Amino acid sequence: MHRRTFLHRSCLACAALSVPALLSSCTGLQPIVGTLEGDELVLPPDAFRTADGKPKRYVVASHPQLQRPIAVFADSAGGYRAVLMRCTHKGVELRITGDRLECSAHGSTFDNTGAVLEGPASDPLRTFPVQERAGAVHISLKA
Repeated sequence: MHRRTFLHRSCLACAALSVPALLSSCTGLQPIVGTLEGDELVLPPDAFRTADGKPKRYVVASHPQLQRPIAVFADSAGGYRAVLMRCTHKGVELRITGDRLECSAHGSTFDNTGAVLEGPASDPLRTFPVQERAGAVHISLKA
């Protein structure tokens, strides 16, 4: 076998083996599309469980009628906190890193309650009341 053929096949084999790992890591980032019931965004009972039944620390909730997604964090006491994933500095959509939300545009960071950890943002994130009823997570969208 020629060196070039060997390298080509080796690279293809490595790429083929990496694809499932990459895809499985991306599935955890997929937003959960909730349903709108009046002034509430409702997430299904299994929203905070992985496919194999393990608990999730947070989910990203969305709906086509919402302008930005909402990060919903589970706390150790069995409650939830929900914050709008929109930076209060310039309106850029935030990303979740662990228990923090980060703005890729200017570096502002927020904790999972919406409080500013690092500027340039000075205002906290918009928060939403959350209740669990009949196993479903209800996020109140009232202003």
